[in-house]
Amino acid sequence: MNSAGRSVCSLLRGESGVKCFVHIAFGSLLVFTAILDAFAGQTSAPAQATPAFDALKLPAGKAFLAKLSTNLDGRQCKPGDPVEVEVKQDIKQGHDVMLKKGSVLLGHVAGVKAPTSNTPQLNVAIAFDSVRMKDGKRFSLNLLIQALAPEADLDRSSSLADFAGGGMTNAERDASVSGHNNTVRGSIKQLTPSSTGVYDLQGLALGDQTTNGAHYSTLASSTGDFRLKKGAQLVMKVVSE
Repeated sequence: MNSAGRSVCSLLRGESGVKCFVHIAFGSLLVFTAILDAFAGQTSAPAQATPAFDALKLPAGKAFLAKLSTNLDGRQCKPGDPVEVEVKQDIKQGHDVMLKKGSVLLGHVAGVKAPTSNTPQLNVAIAFDSVRMKDGKRFSLNLLIQALAPEADLDRSSSLADFAGGGMTNAERDASVSGHNNTVRGSIKQLTPSSTGVYDLQGLALGDQTTNGAHYSTLASSTGDFRLKKGAQLVMKVVSE
């Protein structure tokens, strides 16, 4: 299975924003079920044997901070493209460090549905299924993206065009994420492990689904494109096998 890491987005504001996110995410699940089934039948790329790795035992639901290690351009995504994410904090069980800061989460683009004249939305599914430790050892680990935001401490005026592709006024007025205040002025805030959803990225919705036992984070762009730069903030969540 191909490996590496990438990201997601949506604007949520207040109670009505949360309801909107739920409906968008649910709709994305239905769309992606068909997308992933379609890609499962594709034969344009040669099949690759999935390496067998021992599982890294982390508690299901454990959330932690990470950052995107490579750029991710929505319209250029292809199934099989690698995605890499760097762990930004030590993950412990008791006094034991199970996953060290600086380890790399490995995933790949699992499916893409390009926008058309009838359906302008771009959909991308990403699977994270292993981790490379700092000593080079590999372990299997299933993860989903719980939250996404641009890199912290960037000036808003320079980040919105790069990440959202326009609309600074709307993004400044609407951008928010669960666990954060609306940041109309100043630099972009740090996510926390309790953050959920998408922050300060216009037109993107974040969802997830499980298909045939495989877990996918789903990104849906209502603008038909998105661009996530290296360094974008992520909150990753461990999911059970």
